[in-house]
Amino acid sequence: MKSPKCDVELEDAILNDIIPVKYCPISKGFWISAKEYEAWLASLPSWYAPEETLPYYNQFEDFVPSPFDGKAGLCPECGTYLSRARINIKNPFYIERCMSCGGIWFDSGEEWKILEELGLHTKIHEIFSSQWQAKVRQHQQEMINRETVIDKLGEEIAECVFQLTEILENHPQADCAATYMLRRFEKKSKELNGKFSMGSKSS
Repeated sequence: MKSPKCDVELEDAILNDIIPVKYCPISKGFWISAKEYEAWLASLPSWYAPEETLPYYNQFEDFVPSPFDGKAGLCPECGTYLSRARINIKNPFYIERCMSCGGIWFDSGEEWKILEELGLHTKIHEIFSSQWQAKVRQHQQEMINRETVIDKLGEEIAECVFQLTEILENHPQADCAATYMLRRFEKKSKELNGKFSMGSKSS
């Protein structure tokens, strides 16, 4: 069985002392067959349900992607091109999967560890779905918006805004509160603009 990234035979290895994998001695990447991955999932206790954390661009700052991460690869089992799913952390990387036989390629053991920390190692198939990718994009936009509020208002006031938002977002009359605040802001803005205009005329 050839490595997807190097012209070398894959070697037998064990991931986390549990999952049999095929290891590339040159790239340090490894292949988990669909059979072995599904067998590992089936062996997990029923209570084991790691909390999922969606990736974000400021996570895992010390991680350095493998130099082989940007290289496309062929499935070592059936020879089809591997599909790639981007994990958008500080230094993004790709997980690769054969959409034909279901096997998964990691360019380094660090990638698996990151998925473990994010609670995604038990749901790798979901990472390749358009629904999951859309959820990640939405999450990242929400985080950017949140950071913008903190940057503009400061952490203390921003936290008050976030708390109020959480209280109101499911309230049936939330639009009433939003309208009230907007009117207050508009009134204050007009007052400030009026003062500025009067000051300009007097000068």
